[in-house]
Amino acid sequence: MSNKPLSIRLGIEELMFVLWLLNTPTLPGLGANPFGDLPAEQVAVALASAERSLRARRLVGKAKDGSVQMEQVVMALVGTCAVPERSVVLTCEAPDTGRIVHYFHATELLAVEHSNPEPGVHLFEALPDATAIPGRLGELMRLGQQPAPNAEPAHVTEETLQRATQAARDGPEKALAVLLLVGLEKRTAGELAAALARTRRRSALASVHHLREETPASDGFVVLEGPNGLWAMVTTGDDPTAVVNLWPHSAADVRVRLGELVAGETLKFS
Repeated sequence: MSNKPLSIRLGIEELMFVLWLLNTPTLPGLGANPFGDLPAEQVAVALASAERSLRARRLVGKAKDGSVQMEQVVMALVGTCAVPERSVVLTCEAPDTGRIVHYFHATELLAVEHSNPEPGVHLFEALPDATAIPGRLGELMRLGQQPAPNAEPAHVTEETLQRATQAARDGPEKALAVLLLVGLEKRTAGELAAALARTRRRSALASVHHLREETPASDGFVVLEGPNGLWAMVTTGDDPTAVVNLWPHSAADVRVRLGELVAGETLKFS
């Protein structure tokens, strides 16, 4: 028996037909109306074509009563993403990869990674269980042996960080001037300025625990990779007084935070 993980690829029209069968209008990342302003007649034609394609691939078929029936692998993988107990979204931006987004959804029975390997194509891959999600996140974030920057935790207003980021386009010394002006300690300001000017990767993580309470609990943080290591960032408060809290982190530190995030635990930044 093959140990190859379960996976399926679906075109957007095929996916929308499957979601129609699941009585689910959309998935995270598809938007409220995936077909946009397409006229209803064209949507119907697209869905009919998708059904034929899925039949040809033996992913859907006819039940004895004549109704459309999904194969179990389709129901398991897409169904987990449609009605998850917890979800994590990773958005990475880097010069070598551009912007990539991966969605992770889990129930007590299954964990699934949902991505777009190419335009109009959706890939659903089963993971061993939810405990595999932190490791997969680390792979996508290219976590290796990155050290923590030689700096102290920092707290600056969101407006200050935006100005420093913009100034960093003209070099780290420009960003350093902005950070020193608001009283940041020189060594810490220098490390942060270097990260802003020479960002290798920016990874934003957000989690939602859907069944924890009536209002789903959410959490998240951003990881900025610079030439001297990693910074974990969390924004607190609202405009115009929002504050960005920054902690120097090693790759090992970030892996611990990923485990906490996926498990729904308090993020223990220090």
